[in-house]
Amino acid sequence: KRQNTWEALLRRAIQRRVYTDSTLIVLGDTNCGKSSLLKSFPGIVRNQEHPYVADYSYIKVKNRHEVDSDETLAHMAVWQLDKPSRKELIPTFLKSSGLERAVFMIVLDLSQPWSIDESLKTWLQAAEDISKQLMKEMEDEESKALKMKVSRYIQTFTDVSMRDNSEAKDLNVLPGETKIDPYLPEINTGTPLIVVGAKGDYFSNYLQKSSTAGDRFEFASRRLRQAALKYGASLIFTSVAGEGTNMQLLQDYIFHRMYGFEMKQPANAACTVDSFGLYIPSGFDSIELIDTVRSDKSPFSDDMEFSKVYPNPNQESKRRTEEEKVKAMKNSQFYKLLQQKLSGGSRTLGKSSGVPKSRSSEKKRSPRQGGSRGKHTPTKSNHAVRQFFQSLLTGTGKKAVAKPGGESVAKPEDAGNKPPANSTLAVPKK
Repeated sequence: KRQNTWEALLRRAIQRRVYTDSTLIVLGDTNCGKSSLLKSFPGIVRNQEHPYVADYSYIKVKNRHEVDSDETLAHMAVWQLDKPSRKELIPTFLKSSGLERAVFMIVLDLSQPWSIDESLKTWLQAAEDISKQLMKEMEDEESKALKMKVSRYIQTFTDVSMRDNSEAKDLNVLPGETKIDPYLPEINTGTPLIVVGAKGDYFSNYLQKSSTAGDRFEFASRRLRQAALKYGASLIFTSVAGEGTNMQLLQDYIFHRMYGFEMKQPANAACTVDSFGLYIPSGFDSIELIDTVRSDKSPFSDDMEFSKVYPNPNQESKRRTEEEKVKAMKNSQFYKLLQQKLSGGSRTLGKSSGVPKSRSSEKKRSPRQGGSRGKHTPTKSNHAVRQFFQSLLTGTGKKAVAKPGGESVAKPEDAGNKPPANSTLAVPKK
């Protein structure tokens, strides 16, 4: 029995595959949920002295399906990047493992659904640019082999739920055979691409406040699946809240694509607002499957912008604030309005302009002062105000000239600019 045990151990050691280290490149906007996702991964070790331009950590790679072994098979370096402008740094990170030992993961913030479409486009383009840059340093045959590996995986993929089906895809197709179309996917980066929707619980809560929650969820999942299909990427919705949603599945899938570990979870395309754990592995989806998601009664078509289906509340608030702002009148309009007010008398000006009556004006109108209640008596101050605005409207400048006795009057600078006698603002001399 001892001999049989040693023989079994020796045979297992001989058959054991040698795993090499790899790299996971995590791309996503600031605060989109990248770090929270990675913290939930078993075996992750964070480097406290990471550079400021990119966050670094690594994962101890273990095959959790080997229940009799807890051995660390390899290490997966993890680099996080939150600014597309720093994508030129990625080739530096991949020098040790190379593009053939890399996986790209794009993280979207589902708690802000109005931004996920543009964010996905930005980071998919960044992953494509990085891949092209690295492939320039390779031989043509080497880069073609990487792309063929991706094409072969997608075109020979069989979901767990279909493995016993006679109509399942042929897994024994070898590279170079005519059954493999090198032009699928449409955009081939030569590396596995994983699109992750983080904060799915926030997304669900946000949608539940809407009367069209189901249609909006279908719209988002359908549009994201279309983009992922174009790049041959997988799509997974996650959440770290509570016990987590698809967190273990995500790590299993990363190891599956890099190291070929068995994937036991079936695809999950039939999701709802309440059960949002979408899982679309690469090779599972098709245009026909995506089209079945859209309801005939849905008010949202595929050509609509995300901002129309998911209005940004911050922009809506800003727009309302802009609408409520009071715009100042132009000087010419303001002076014209004043001219109309003055032509109707000082009492009209006071009423229409909303200027409160002063105590002094009330006293002047008081019968105790000898005046009449119903009769308006122009004063010297009113006369001066009229002449001031008259000069503004007619362009006639006036200078104050002192009179004997300390009283001042306005004197025109140019007699030729004197307004006509029939002007609406002309004041007859008393």
